[in-house]
Amino acid sequence: MPATAYHLPGGRVRPEGITVGPDGTFFAGSSADGTLYRCALDAAVAEIWSPAGAGGRTVALGLTFASRGLLVVCGGKTGDLFTYDVNSCALVFRWHVDGYLNDVCVIGDLAYATDSSRPVVWCFDLGSDAPPTALDLPAAGPDAYLNGIVVSADGTALLIAAQGTEVLWRLDLADLSATALATGFAADGLLLTGSTLIGVCNEGDTLATAEFFLAALELSPDGRAATHLGRHTDPAFDTPTTLATDGERLLVVNGQFAKGEAAAPPYEVVAIPIPRFG
Repeated sequence: MPATAYHLPGGRVRPEGITVGPDGTFFAGSSADGTLYRCALDAAVAEIWSPAGAGGRTVALGLTFASRGLLVVCGGKTGDLFTYDVNSCALVFRWHVDGYLNDVCVIGDLAYATDSSRPVVWCFDLGSDAPPTALDLPAAGPDAYLNGIVVSADGTALLIAAQGTEVLWRLDLADLSATALATGFAADGLLLTGSTLIGVCNEGDTLATAEFFLAALELSPDGRAATHLGRHTDPAFDTPTTLATDGERLLVVNGQFAKGEAAAPPYEVVAIPIPRFG
């Protein structure tokens, strides 16, 4: 039976990213030291899949799966992007950019990672060692703090959360045109399920006093407009950062960032029913 909370062992984990695989497991990462965890959905405690520092990885933020059995990991302030063989845990490749790689999504062999240090999305060819390409998003502005990113339902665009300015952007991959779809949407991690986009959001003057909640947008059939559906909070949340789904529930990462130096075990991913927004 699936657990309702998953423990990530360690003294100072500060978890941030999560992705669910097709085999009934999920991966999560530590923003504090780069440890990667793997956990079965019917287990209560995750295992350390790749220890801190392996392959030079000292930070793990956004995670996603790619074709050919690859796990893609964002290295945050280090500017590194890693790919690992899911079966062997071996490092496949490590790229580096001068930036802050926060979250990542994949279309075919191309990975798209947000840069929170400036309005840029980096495109990595996972099938080669070619340098990544910078896709500029100047309309987002210098204070955008690009964060969550997902692929549109039709695979032709990227949906990008500018957490710093609370704007959701659509970047069309055909011509790289950018459109603002919604305001008042200060999202960290994103999850697109059907036509509903769910973001992990917060409001407040400081992290310590902020309110954390899930906010949902309903996307139009063509994906070029969005309507606010509502928000949802839960007593199980503890500075939630991002989320994934196992098809029946939401798996929400509790980063404990609002606690500052008081953050302490247990560090958890909590499972909640998929809310009804609106």
